[in-house]
Amino acid sequence: MRYSKKINLSNYKKNFLDIFLRNSTKNIITYNEKKKDYRQVLSNIIQINQFIKEKNFEKKTLIIQFKDRSLTLIFYLAAIFSNVTICPLDPNLPISRLNKIKKSIKAFKVIKSFNLKDKLYSNTEELYLNDHNFLITFSSGTSGEPKGIVHSANNILGSSFSYSKLIKLNNKTRVLHCLPEFYMAGIVNTFISCIWTSSQIFIVETFSIKSIFKIWLNIKKFKINLVYLVPSIYSMISNFSPSDSKEIIKNNKIKFLSTSNNLYPNVRKTFFRKFKTKIRSCYGITEMGGPLTNETNGNLKSDSAGNLINGCKVKIKSIDDKKILFFKSIFMCKYLIISGKKIKIKLDNQGYFNTQDTGYTTNRQIFLTGREKDILKKGGELVYLKDIENILIKCNFVEEVAAIGIQDDLSDEKLNVYIVLDSKKNLEKRINKLINIVGREMYKTERPDKIILLKRMPKTSSGKIIKRQLLKIHGKNKIKEIVL
Repeated sequence: MRYSKKINLSNYKKNFLDIFLRNSTKNIITYNEKKKDYRQVLSNIIQINQFIKEKNFEKKTLIIQFKDRSLTLIFYLAAIFSNVTICPLDPNLPISRLNKIKKSIKAFKVIKSFNLKDKLYSNTEELYLNDHNFLITFSSGTSGEPKGIVHSANNILGSSFSYSKLIKLNNKTRVLHCLPEFYMAGIVNTFISCIWTSSQIFIVETFSIKSIFKIWLNIKKFKINLVYLVPSIYSMISNFSPSDSKEIIKNNKIKFLSTSNNLYPNVRKTFFRKFKTKIRSCYGITEMGGPLTNETNGNLKSDSAGNLINGCKVKIKSIDDKKILFFKSIFMCKYLIISGKKIKIKLDNQGYFNTQDTGYTTNRQIFLTGREKDILKKGGELVYLKDIENILIKCNFVEEVAAIGIQDDLSDEKLNVYIVLDSKKNLEKRINKLINIVGREMYKTERPDKIILLKRMPKTSSGKIIKRQLLKIHGKNKIKEIVL
């Protein structure tokens, strides 16, 4: 598959600013019952821009950790038009991880609060319209170190614009923003892409098992017609939904899109039987600038990822008898930051990125069939099982450890960790220490669902652990199973 046409990124900032100037009185954001129009959001952008200049933050890197979801999103817009780089982090991130990231990216300051004034600012002349590296997002690295992914303003604006065209957003779109605002789907798919088309964005509580019924209440309350969720939540709302849900879908003409993990056929079919509408799958990679594909109509038979956005290419490469998807994108990140060092993203000799996912293409559609061994994908980012094993093996009483990902079409991909201790002494104390390490040193996408203590690992004659046999282990070899 080839680029559909050449894209010029040079005018994106100016064109993006024009949207705010043209739509001054139209509502753009609704959060906690409070509405903001384009004029008010532009005023917030100008206020933050002035703050950055007054504090001499220009050309520096700032970490932001806001509990107010709308404030985080508005800071993205302000950073686009300010000569500053921001790194958004979950305010609940363990302090040890925060300090590690702060050191790695050489952050000048951590900002945890900011007061947006009601006063209207209108002078746009001081806004920064040149391209610059404005955003650092984080995922797990192969060495166990946090991996910063550095994005330029024009690349994210270009990716968002291209994606908005692929999924046909328009000024009548009313999107429910319930994805985490620290990851690409919450930044590009459900926010910046929507601004390009003057869509309205309704920011609600981040999705969770507890908020399933709130999702339906918000859909009805705000007359939502575009919903992004992950496969596990789609599975749950297929089983737990109000009696009038089918009528709400029909009246609002709702499009349902799925992001993050693979959308398995069983999830698609169950949802369709319940609501008589199809889920459309989206596929993306953070290093490539966010979303890469989206289905046009949805299907029930296969794990289709849909069509490519304009500005990307894909090819299939055989590695160890596996058909691996490789992508090339003009929206690709600028570089990575690992252990404080700038690292070039690894590409093949044609400039393609190895996604670690297996799949194939046919009739201009991309299909997913799985992923390479020992790699999970959660929230659009790669999680390496080796990293998790490396953290736990540091315990002086852990002799061996093996992490395994388990695909489940009714929930998020599960992660089990199998451990052999050096003895059974002080077993409960050791279990508590393991649980503390998981909570303290692992981010939420890395944390296992279960820790299973074993007497011994199944191994080959050469001493290599046979991971595929771990799922078949029964009671005799198990010491204890801890559900986290």
